[in-house]
Amino acid sequence: MNRKPVVIFAIVCVVATSGLAAYLFHAGSRMRGAAAVPSAATGQPAPAGSTAPAAIVPAVPADTALPGAVGAPSAVEPVPPAASLAPAAASPAPPAAAPGQRVFFRHNGVDGHYGSVAWVDTAKRADVHFVDSLRCEVVHVSGGHGICLSADRGVFTTYAATLFDAKSFEQRATFALKGIPSRTRVSVDGRLAGLTVFVSGHGYSTLDFSTQTLLIDFASGSVLADLEAFKVTHDGVVIDNPDFNFWGVTFTPDARNFFATLSTGGKHYLVRGDIAAGSAVVIHENVECPSLSPDARRVVYKKRLMDGNRVQWQLHVLELATGRETALSEKRSIDDQLEWLDNRHVLYSVPSADDGSSPSTDVWEVAVDARSAPKLFLRNAYSPAAARGTAP
Repeated sequence: MNRKPVVIFAIVCVVATSGLAAYLFHAGSRMRGAAAVPSAATGQPAPAGSTAPAAIVPAVPADTALPGAVGAPSAVEPVPPAASLAPAAASPAPPAAAPGQRVFFRHNGVDGHYGSVAWVDTAKRADVHFVDSLRCEVVHVSGGHGICLSADRGVFTTYAATLFDAKSFEQRATFALKGIPSRTRVSVDGRLAGLTVFVSGHGYSTLDFSTQTLLIDFASGSVLADLEAFKVTHDGVVIDNPDFNFWGVTFTPDARNFFATLSTGGKHYLVRGDIAAGSAVVIHENVECPSLSPDARRVVYKKRLMDGNRVQWQLHVLELATGRETALSEKRSIDDQLEWLDNRHVLYSVPSADDGSSPSTDVWEVAVDARSAPKLFLRNAYSPAAARGTAP
């Protein structure tokens, strides 16, 4: 029997079997590599048997050599998800942190911003924002409106009041003043302002001065009233002395009433005024520069005490319902109209140098609980105004 054909047939079978095995091994490797490609939707390997649509990958011509084809197989580079091939959409900005309360003030730093209106967010007090278009002696902001009392120191010094928008800082009205700016306040609804100037003299430590205190209407930008035209009663008796001086207006939340200091006969009274009636009544004695709390329950003020021949002012808070007054923990003599930061804390200005040699001042904070120690709130600041309320 001729064995040659049999041998040839056996060789052909072995070659065919080897080829089939090689093909099956190659196909299996391709399938395992395809399973490791990240899913376009999740960026994670697609699970076996998944029915999710496969990522669309451009076909590679059969005759194109893949990177790393020579030698051992290289790791397969993940294909970017389909979404990443399109232009990236802008990511939504994270929600802004809730802002703190704004506190406006006159910048008193000895620099190029000296005298400018400035403000800080109470949550970021180191970040000072300057409004150099408004240079003021005193400033106050509330209800979306502000008032700036300024001095133009030329050959002859002149004084003016400017009403402005507290957001855009657009100046709405300006009018002349008769004397040196001293105190000012805006009602919480932004409709009214009160201001005090020294017509003669320049400080409250003596009785040798004269003031003018006006109520201003923001809508018209005009003077609504001069407090010296108000009828004042004390214990039911009308008093009308030629030495009347008013200062330090502070408004009730509804802007129908106000509190202020009346000086007459060598004494200093707290009066409550009714704007529509043009009248005021004395309610407490030895009160200067009052400031009404946001909840309208308390008035904080400076109380005059004598140290020999020297005037000292001690900060006090008065409970309006009971008439009880309490000294605050601040023991320095403070000559300022305080500002309520909230219903428990007040702000006030103190000279930066103990001996008064510096033209700068700082703003301090103290709680009205009569226990907490005062603490520094802002450096190089004067006339603080904790803005509250909304524009009318």
